[in-house]
Amino acid sequence: MNPNKFDVICNTVDNGIILINKNLEVKFWNRWLEIRTGISSKEIIGKNILDFYPMIDDKKLIRKITTALKLNSSTFYTPQFSKYLIPIELSKVADKVFNEMQQSVTITPYDIKKELVIIYIYDTTILSEINFKLKEVKEEVEEKNEELRLLFDTTMEAIIVFKDYKIVDCNQVAIELCNHKSKESLLQKDIHSLLNKNVIEKIHTKPVEVTITREDKTSFKALVNIKNTNIKSQDYKILTIIDISDIKRKENLLAEQTKLAAMGEMIGNIAHQWRQPLNIISITASGTRLKKEMDILSDEMLDSALKSISETTEHLSNTIDVFKDFLKEDKERSLFNLSRNINNNISLIETILKENHIRLDLDLDDDIYLYNFANEFSQALINILHNASDAIASKRKTNELRIIKISTKQIKDSVIIEIVDNAGGIDKEIIDKIFEPYFTTKHKYQGTGLGLYMTHKIIQTSMKGKITVRNQQFIFENKECMGALFKITLKNNT
Repeated sequence: MNPNKFDVICNTVDNGIILINKNLEVKFWNRWLEIRTGISSKEIIGKNILDFYPMIDDKKLIRKITTALKLNSSTFYTPQFSKYLIPIELSKVADKVFNEMQQSVTITPYDIKKELVIIYIYDTTILSEINFKLKEVKEEVEEKNEELRLLFDTTMEAIIVFKDYKIVDCNQVAIELCNHKSKESLLQKDIHSLLNKNVIEKIHTKPVEVTITREDKTSFKALVNIKNTNIKSQDYKILTIIDISDIKRKENLLAEQTKLAAMGEMIGNIAHQWRQPLNIISITASGTRLKKEMDILSDEMLDSALKSISETTEHLSNTIDVFKDFLKEDKERSLFNLSRNINNNISLIETILKENHIRLDLDLDDDIYLYNFANEFSQALINILHNASDAIASKRKTNELRIIKISTKQIKDSVIIEIVDNAGGIDKEIIDKIFEPYFTTKHKYQGTGLGLYMTHKIIQTSMKGKITVRNQQFIFENKECMGALFKITLKNNT
């Protein structure tokens, strides 16, 4: 090639070009290199490149030149310690990654006889920066993945990822909860082996309480939720499972504790209610015997005495029947008359209400029937009435009006029960806490704080209804009253 033409071409390309021989003597140094190194071609041509750049690995460079000449083919020079052949300082940029230009070096034979090669130097700084940042991002992602995996395996929830109903991933909690020996034994199983299809379809909006059966046929109560997610443009579902067996056991203990407390109160009520009827029976029997001894007992007197004893005994028997109903554990829903249920419950605590001089004002719809747990409703109602009675007794004087109003009404397919007293209402600072377990405003020896908690749980969890409380003003017999209004809303499924 004509030397002048060679110079023109080499000085216009946007790469470094060095013409060099096997002894590392520079024969050509293009304009690109002059600008970036500050070394002119006059200074370096005819001299050894090591005189200017002693840090070059000369043995490696000579070996690469020799190989290119022998094979008459290009070779690639990869610096061992740095990413450049000759140091070219980069302009000062605030966020730059490298101080020197990163280079890709190709050695191509030029004249085999004269043992000349062309060294091409390409600026790869931008690409190297991109690769460097990608590596940083990759390491950060891997670190985050490791953190997520750690969270995935240390959370209290069992987490199962499935696609097309096949389990594709899970955490350690899920493996242990499902009684599997390894992750592999759970993967690729059908999700329906844990949950049936109907349950899976209805738990996309909120957590649902279900019973999960393991492969070994054991089961446990769980709170489950399913969320849809998209991973790498594919739709997956994430199932979270919380084992609530222990919680359910404690809830049952709470319920039992509350029921025992209520039963103790009921026994006290029955003892009160039986005292007067038993006195009537005793006096009637004694009076009849005395008249017999005095020979003044007529047939009419005997019939009247026997009738009185029979009616009183029937009253006692009815009280026991109502109490027995209260003690029953509802296993299944049943159809019951709401008005009759409320009246029966009132009869159980009638004595306490009378002792506290509390009047009842009933506005009951006798035609309302509910298909639900009758006994659990009784427990909830009696808890509210006891609470109202205690509040009135502690806040209202004996000679003042003491009233509890109970009303029932049906609106479309809902039944509403309202119980309001005139005890003055609940302090606004605690009204949001009264359904919490163990919260009580009574002295520690008088209240357990479980009554209203269990009432809330019965109505909302067991009976699938709703219970709220607020302070309410009302008029009774032309008197202004203020008290707590408990509102129970139940679905009428009859």
